[in-house]
Amino acid sequence: MTGLELRLRESLSSERIEDISIEQLTQSVSQLIAQTYIMVGYQTYNERDIGILAAKLSSDLRESYAYLTFPEVSLCFELGAKGTFGDYTGVNLRTFARWLKSYKTSDLRYHAVVERERERRQNALPPVSEAYKEERELAFLRKVFQQYKAGYPLERLYPARVYQSLQERGLIHDTPEEKRHAMSLFAHWRPPGHLPISEDYRLTMVRQQAMAWLLRRYFDGLITEEGS
Repeated sequence: MTGLELRLRESLSSERIEDISIEQLTQSVSQLIAQTYIMVGYQTYNERDIGILAAKLSSDLRESYAYLTFPEVSLCFELGAKGTFGDYTGVNLRTFARWLKSYKTSDLRYHAVVERERERRQNALPPVSEAYKEERELAFLRKVFQQYKAGYPLERLYPARVYQSLQERGLIHDTPEEKRHAMSLFAHWRPPGHLPISEDYRLTMVRQQAMAWLLRRYFDGLITEEGS
């Protein structure tokens, strides 16, 4: 994250213009205009002119940009003075209006607002507990078993994922010899039509079919136990 992006994210967290009293806003705007004069190279400025500009700009901000924060407006003027929003002629209300409009629709602000809302939604959600995750996984495994009992094709029930999950939870206990035997049953597997594939991919498919075979044997054993 760049320094500019960080400044903008911090600015978004400040008080909005609509929540600032008009007196405080006018005073802050007056100081901002004076700073802007200096940034663009003016050696002197007329305080009366600044007072008139500040009163009008404050009114425009309350009317059209009340959702912005004042630090955003300050950053906007700094970027405008640097030419970020294109060339400008004079420091006047027309220039200020152009800067504000360009800032409001800029990609910089859009991405900052989107990211801030994303983080806010994430922080609003309670973290998912490990117990909840485990409960959901066990419910998934029970559902798969019931679907298999009902005649649903095993190859469409993510058999490799189910087998690994059961093994991680100590619910299935196949010995190394049993696993090697299952692998040997599919050792010569090739894709239909003998399509060209890498050996790594072929071995992955062999392992998955071996796990599916072991899972089917496990499920069939459970069904037999239930019926006895």
